[in-house]
Amino acid sequence: MAEPILVVDVGTSGTRVALAVGDRSGLLREPGSGSLVWPSSVCLDDAGYLIGTAAERRKRAIPRRYIDGPRRAVDAQASVWLEGREVTGGEALSAYLAVVRGEARQQYGTDIGRVTLTVPAAYLPGDPRRDVLAAACEAAGFSDVELLSSAVAAALDPETGGGLPSGALVLVCVLGATWSVGLVQVRGNHTVQLGQETSGAGHDLDALLINDLRAEGRTWLEPLLAAPGDAGLRAYYEAIDFVRRLKHQLADAEEVADHLTPITPPYRLTREWLAAFADPALQALVASCHSVLAGAGATPADLAAVVLAGGGARLPMVEPALRGALGRAVRRAAEPELAVARGAARWSVGALSRAVPAERPSWRVEPLAWDIPGGQAELVRWLVAEGQPFPAGAPVARVRIPDERVFDLVAPQAGTLLAHRVTAGQPVGPVLVAAAAKTPKALAEHPPPHQHRLEVAGSWLLTPDRQRLVECDGAGRYVRYHGIGDAAVTGEFVPELGAAPVGGQVFVGPDGRLCLVAWDAESWFTVWDVDTGKLTARFRDPGGTEGVRVNEVEWRLATEAEGKAVGRYRRSAITIWDLRTGERVDKVTDEAWVRRHPDYSSTSRTQGFGTTVASPDGQLRATTLDAGDGSWALLVHDIATEQEVFRARGTPARRALAGFSADGRHLLANWESEGRSLVDVWHV
Repeated sequence: MAEPILVVDVGTSGTRVALAVGDRSGLLREPGSGSLVWPSSVCLDDAGYLIGTAAERRKRAIPRRYIDGPRRAVDAQASVWLEGREVTGGEALSAYLAVVRGEARQQYGTDIGRVTLTVPAAYLPGDPRRDVLAAACEAAGFSDVELLSSAVAAALDPETGGGLPSGALVLVCVLGATWSVGLVQVRGNHTVQLGQETSGAGHDLDALLINDLRAEGRTWLEPLLAAPGDAGLRAYYEAIDFVRRLKHQLADAEEVADHLTPITPPYRLTREWLAAFADPALQALVASCHSVLAGAGATPADLAAVVLAGGGARLPMVEPALRGALGRAVRRAAEPELAVARGAARWSVGALSRAVPAERPSWRVEPLAWDIPGGQAELVRWLVAEGQPFPAGAPVARVRIPDERVFDLVAPQAGTLLAHRVTAGQPVGPVLVAAAAKTPKALAEHPPPHQHRLEVAGSWLLTPDRQRLVECDGAGRYVRYHGIGDAAVTGEFVPELGAAPVGGQVFVGPDGRLCLVAWDAESWFTVWDVDTGKLTARFRDPGGTEGVRVNEVEWRLATEAEGKAVGRYRRSAITIWDLRTGERVDKVTDEAWVRRHPDYSSTSRTQGFGTTVASPDGQLRATTLDAGDGSWALLVHDIATEQEVFRARGTPARRALAGFSADGRHLLANWESEGRSLVDVWHV
């Protein structure tokens, strides 16, 4: 059964709670109110801590034992007072989380030991407040704690972050008591925050509204606030709740009016007045957006989306202000105060993708393990240097046991010692382990384990850094990134194509970026940056298309179409296009043009696959060989001895390519036939 993960987004006035189990997640309702927003309130009565609605009900009776927003004390790195008792922000938050955990346990039916807690975007790694939050979670009974930036969480909200390609830049504005702007790069469960800026604009806006309420109601509100004892404090809390409630009501109305108490005069607030009060906060928000983008070397044009989250996102003037300042559409969920919790729950559902499997035994490396006599010894010295070969039966190291006897540690078979993991004079035991490279003869006798085979009705490309496999649909309808070792899909790009798609191929642009060149039945060509999802060029070849080739160095495309008849022959017409601008460069009719311009190719020539490639450590060479009967073979040689150590026969194909992963752990073979492409991966 999957381990449950509690997701908690603690805000200043409201908290959102979700539960993630396996591949499912859902928000939890607060038992006292049935709402998805739990009041961020703590009250200490004689029986212990109350939170949420229970704390709100008790605050009228004991307002001096009440805290609104325990995380606010963590933000300020200060303590609060509960009627003479000093409580740190961490203690108050721990009490809050302990009750939340208990309520979640009752709803789920079993204990929950793992929590994902969202943190403000300003809590960067190394910030001591992160340690306070983690300690509060542990004190509340959670054994495993993960902290997630609220900006990252909001970018992953399924209601606002859907459809964003891997690598997309998203500007996230989370508006609560603090207003934060975070620049986020979306990479699924590995989404990262690139920069942030935070202000107290939300708190300042509430303060302006409170001041206006006090000015409008000075004849009746000031006496209430000045009342001695608990009465004045009680009136203050009521006034804060009152202006917050009216502020949010203006999201759906031009004007609202209400009574603080049944016997006080009405207080009226219009959307126009609210916009005036909010103007300084909006100016600060826009300035933060530009500042964060500039700090990351980006511009609004680089953004795939602008996301609004938090209760302040309901303010009707925020969205048009951002849209006007950035020139980008703004995404906002119907309930923006839930966006961070939903995104954090989605991130927690992906916890399984953060599992680190044990390293597979390498084909080229075998362990040497010696049981130390008596279980304890001191390494006297290594008898074989690092990188040096040794024959079977050779002593590799010498150890001295406590009674001063010396033993030689002998190799059972020939190999090459890779590294000294222990230095002379250090204690060893009860086992000493070393790694040795197998001899070419041993490699040839035992082929490497085949990990998986991938197939696509299109083509495969190994990125130039040799860290990812790229799957391209033959019609250009999608591009997917795969991990080499596990074949897992790590990203996907789906272009917005027009007419019926006909073809597509991924090439490496002159700046090293992967680009999809796609064309449709009406001979429209589109060029897309795969990582950002941007359309960089679009043009039409009215002459039709029978062949497509790309020059990755000059970044030009050649289309081939049937030309005019010359005598009994019909020459092909070649049209050259600039892939940067989409402009036509030249048109020629020359049957030998393709032979004279080998830099133009129907597949990428800059990728990590090739007909002959060497492993990163320079020890192996992989070569593809045409067997002459329509099939291809993959041959691997030990470079030092030129001895063949592995051979694999592929399926019938028109060509074959080989490659090694950047870490040298995987050998790849790409077998290509008409409309079909296979990749085999071996662990070496």
